[in-house]
Amino acid sequence: MFCISIIQDSRRLALADMVNAKHFGDVLEVRLDRFGKSPEIGEMIAARPKPVIMACRRPDDGGYFDGTDEERLAILRQCIISKADYVEIEFDVADDIRPFPPSKRVISYTNLSETPIDIDTTYDEMKNKRPDVIKLVTLARTPEEAWPLVQILAKSVVPTVVVGLGKPGIMLAILSRKLGAPWIYAALERGLEAYPGQPTVEDFRDIYRLQDIQKTTRLIGVTGFGDRELITVAALNAAFAHCNLAFRCLPMSIGNLKIFKKIMEAVKLAGAVIDAEHQASIVEIGPELHGLAKDTQAVDVLIQKNNAWHGMHTSGQAWINALKNSLKKRNPGDNPLKDRFVLFAGLTGASKIIAAEVQRQGGNAIIATNDKKGGAAVAAAVGCRYIPFEALYVTLHDVLVVCDEEIDEKLGRSGIHAGYLKQGMIVIDLTAGAKRSDLLKASESRGCDIVTPLDLMLDLLEAQAKTLTGKQVPREVLRAAIPGRFLEEE
Repeated sequence: MFCISIIQDSRRLALADMVNAKHFGDVLEVRLDRFGKSPEIGEMIAARPKPVIMACRRPDDGGYFDGTDEERLAILRQCIISKADYVEIEFDVADDIRPFPPSKRVISYTNLSETPIDIDTTYDEMKNKRPDVIKLVTLARTPEEAWPLVQILAKSVVPTVVVGLGKPGIMLAILSRKLGAPWIYAALERGLEAYPGQPTVEDFRDIYRLQDIQKTTRLIGVTGFGDRELITVAALNAAFAHCNLAFRCLPMSIGNLKIFKKIMEAVKLAGAVIDAEHQASIVEIGPELHGLAKDTQAVDVLIQKNNAWHGMHTSGQAWINALKNSLKKRNPGDNPLKDRFVLFAGLTGASKIIAAEVQRQGGNAIIATNDKKGGAAVAAAVGCRYIPFEALYVTLHDVLVVCDEEIDEKLGRSGIHAGYLKQGMIVIDLTAGAKRSDLLKASESRGCDIVTPLDLMLDLLEAQAKTLTGKQVPREVLRAAIPGRFLEEE
């Protein structure tokens, strides 16, 4: 079930939002602390189109009530007397408001600064307050902070709602759905979030496909919370649905690898898609490497098979294919990389992977980075040339591949100055999302050929979908799943 937060500052606007929200939510949370005047509680309860949770929060709990606590508790008692479906009562004042059926008490604990290491002790104490529902709201910025909440969800005997105030919070929302939590909090629309980053009903429906998740659903982790990762979640979920597979994505982050592995085991992940920052370090968990992953010692897709993890590197082949195809347009032949000069701006795993392939096929790779020690080491390992980042402007090359945003030490700013680009060059920007970056737009205006970020992303998504599903997923299925806000206007 969805619980839609109603956070307007007047009775009139709140009533209007309640009417709109009834089409999307199963329960409505009315935030009385946002009202400028004393709320007409009886009227609001009488007008409710769906069951309501009445809440009046203190500033310490992320609320806005500016009266005394005695006044606030009086409002909550009035909600119970008026037979609100649910009334949210803070753990520390739960004894001051006794149960009074038919209203149900949501006993809540909020911590805006951390997830305490003893949160399980607090949870056990809350169970002694005769709750109908327990609600835990804590700051969960990392897997380490989210882990205790995952454990609570897995063993809860009282109906429990967990809200993580941080990017890993979406992981807790999806696990809550899988483990049968009474409801999941969602914003009615963008701009009406109860807290920064709260997913909307549309996000849950179209990106995360929460409605499809059941206890038997297998989860595929997707690490990272940027635009790329959101696009990956949306597209892969569409691929799983297209193939009629009971898999859905679980957004996650990687902090401490030991904790991450515990979470992988606890939620019984069937696989994972690893963000670029962690593709080398994830090898430390000991997967069996296959194909390009053996050469790169990096993994972007993990699959659980026969009680063991298997690692692949699908990104590398997608990058290499994009480079070859762009060169073939101007240099038809069996080996478009031969004798071409390809400059890699920034030092990342991508730099090493593609540079090694360029060298292997008779091309000339050049790595440009401010990391002199790292750049020289990679260049020596690959057998190519290293130059300081600012030297890229005076170094001959046919292709520019942007792998990372670096500071130009002479200009004192990040990024690459497009003024040096010449007609006929090929530009690939691996740092872009699904939209053209400013550099790519400038490249086009100067007569350069570019690989569009959307095409590059769809190439990668096709490879990842095939690796995870074992089937070829139509490109249009993946393209249609990408939310419009991540795409360029046509």
